[in-house]
Amino acid sequence: MLRRILFYLSLLLLPSAAIAGAVEDVQRLFAREMQTADLARVKLEVDRIIDPSIDVEAQLAGINRMAAEVQAMLPHNADAWAKVEVLRRYIYEPGPWNTQRAFAYDHDDPYGRDVRNKLLGDYLQDRRGNCITMPFLFIILGQRLGLEMAPALAPLHVLVKFTDDQGVMHNLEATSGAGRARDQHYRDLLPISDQALANGLYLAPLDAEQSMAVIAAVVLDGLMARGAYREAMAVADVLLENHPQFAYALVKKGTAAYRILEAEFYSKFPRSGDVPEDQRAELIWLQRVNRDAFQKAEALGWKALTR
Repeated sequence: MLRRILFYLSLLLLPSAAIAGAVEDVQRLFAREMQTADLARVKLEVDRIIDPSIDVEAQLAGINRMAAEVQAMLPHNADAWAKVEVLRRYIYEPGPWNTQRAFAYDHDDPYGRDVRNKLLGDYLQDRRGNCITMPFLFIILGQRLGLEMAPALAPLHVLVKFTDDQGVMHNLEATSGAGRARDQHYRDLLPISDQALANGLYLAPLDAEQSMAVIAAVVLDGLMARGAYREAMAVADVLLENHPQFAYALVKKGTAAYRILEAEFYSKFPRSGDVPEDQRAELIWLQRVNRDAFQKAEALGWKALTR
C-alpha cells in the first residue's frame, strides 16, 4: 500500500516537462524495427515511462529466467499444444517453479483502474493480474518458447491468439487459466457487433505495430489519471498514427477533449455566447475533437461498455 501511495505522489510531483516527454517517449517506441521487436522489452520500456525507477534490464533478465524454466519443464519433442500446457501449469498452478505462488486474476481491480496494476513488474511481484498483464506475460513467454502468439482485442480486454502446428488459430483466455474460448464466447459477454468484426476492431490478431500501440495505452491511462488531458490527446494521436482502428485511443482522446471543455469552458461560461472572443476558436476545436473521436470510434463498431 505504501509503495502505491508513494507512486501516486510521484505522479503528482512530476514536472510538466517530464509529462510532455512522455509523448516523445511513446513516439520513440515506434522507431524500432517492428518485425524484430521484443514485446517484453517494449512493455517494460512503456512501464518505465510511467515509473522511471523500473530497471528494464533486470526485469527482462527475470522474464528470460522464467522462459528458461518453462523450457526445462518441456517433454522431449514437445509440440505447440504440449508447450502451451506446460506454460499454463507454470503460470497458473502452484509448484516449485513459482515458489507455490501461482499467478491469478486480480478480482479487486480487474480492469486495472489503478495504473500501477497494468505494469508487468507489479504482476510479477504480487502475482495478481488483469486483462493487460496476464495475456501479455503469456504471449511474451510463449513467443520465447517458439510459439506463434499474438494479442487480440475485445471491449476493454486483451486475449491471446495462438496458432497451433496445423495452422489453426485458437483463442486462449489468459485471465482464466489460458483455457480455450470461441469468438462467440466474447460476443455473448461483450458488445461486439458484426461491424466491429468487419473493421478488424475486435478478435483479430494484432501485428507488431498494433500490439505496441495497445501496450503503450497505459501511458495514455496514466496521463488521464493525473488530469494531463492535452498530453493524453497527443499520446492518443501517436497511437492512432500507428493503429488507426484503436477505438480505445479514440475514446480516450474524445474524453480528454471533453474534460478540457468541462474545466475551461462549460464550468465557467453558462452560454457559448459568454465565451471571450479570443477563446472561441479553442472551444470550437475541442468540441470538434470530442465529436470526431467518438464518431470515428462508433463508425468502427465501438459501443460503450457499461460496467
